[in-house]
Amino acid sequence: MIIKMITGLGVSKLSAYFLGPQGFALIGNFRNFLNIAHNFSAGGLERAVVKYGAESENEQEKQKAFISSLLGMGLLVCLIVGILIFSFSTYINRILFYERNFTQVIQILAFILPLHVLNIYIIALLKAFEEFQKIIRVHIIGHVLNLVVFALLVYNFDLKGALITLIIIPSALVFFSLYYFKAYWSIFSLFDWKAFDSKMLKNFGHYALMTLISSVSFPLVFLGIRNSIITELSEEAAGFWEAVNRIATYYLMFVLSMLNLFILPKLVKAKNNIEFKSIVFAFYKQIIPLYVIGLILVYFIREPLLLLVYTDEFLPAENLFLYQILGDFFRIITLVMVYQFHAKRMTISFILTDLFLAVSLYFSATMLIGKFGLEGAVIGHFITYVAYFLLILIYFRKVFIYPYFKLNK
Repeated sequence: MIIKMITGLGVSKLSAYFLGPQGFALIGNFRNFLNIAHNFSAGGLERAVVKYGAESENEQEKQKAFISSLLGMGLLVCLIVGILIFSFSTYINRILFYERNFTQVIQILAFILPLHVLNIYIIALLKAFEEFQKIIRVHIIGHVLNLVVFALLVYNFDLKGALITLIIIPSALVFFSLYYFKAYWSIFSLFDWKAFDSKMLKNFGHYALMTLISSVSFPLVFLGIRNSIITELSEEAAGFWEAVNRIATYYLMFVLSMLNLFILPKLVKAKNNIEFKSIVFAFYKQIIPLYVIGLILVYFIREPLLLLVYTDEFLPAENLFLYQILGDFFRIITLVMVYQFHAKRMTISFILTDLFLAVSLYFSATMLIGKFGLEGAVIGHFITYVAYFLLILIYFRKVFIYPYFKLNK
């Protein structure tokens, strides 16, 4: 995590220095598109690969059905997505980059997308086989390689170099992933078109539906908000908004890691609502006070923070921190409850509340940009996460609200 943060800060500094706020905004657009392409191509199956890879490790027939279904479906979906990206590359370029022409970069992505997907699957299989040290090594190589290649290409080719880095690093990384996966290469020999399993595909569909709603809708929302800022205000303003979002990503990384590593496994094991409530309140007591202190610190050092991570061109972004931080506070105190949806596979509830969040985030931000300017985007962020918190609290009212009133009658 530390290396990821250091290299991420290095990439942000280089982007700010060589490309400015405008380039920063356009890189944000391409990152969102890349996330959408990855998630569609991989079928949103990363968690499914971890689950069924682990379950079938010692059962060859089950593993054969799993690998055949996964690689067969992955190859087919990846081919379809690649053809669509290549066919509509000019249209995609207009959405992402307006008058600039980076169609060739998008077309290259269409051809190398299978390497990206293969890397996603291999990392997920390493997780399934609990090869965590190997995963850490691959990630470290990826982060360092990304920083070095980004520095070289952005210096020589400006924005085009930055975009090329984003598509070639996952392609290069697959070879390192394959190297650390060499003890399991025999698993690929199990692939057989005839071993397609309809039951396995149905199980994949459950995970795909739950994952794709979130992993596709939010990149689309951020792309829409950023393009709204560009249209209503300027590319420079969109760069300021992107810069604050990137800083938020860094401090949220720590809390989200705790949720994934410690809270989610506890929620999976929780047998009733009392245990669920106890886990949530323990998180509030132990983690949230430290998180709040961190948020307050970020707010008060926002100016030197912007200078450290970016350049003085980005100083106007300091006006966006207050509502971003307030929104992120409600985001985390809500997410610890939302993880119950994942732990107990409450698919419909997760999809509906996630769609509410995505739609609310987009419309609140875009509507308030017209009224308050750039600050409207972060005000919308704050309002949306307060509403999301209230919605989730009402959903779990039998756990968090009703018992309180019964005790105080």
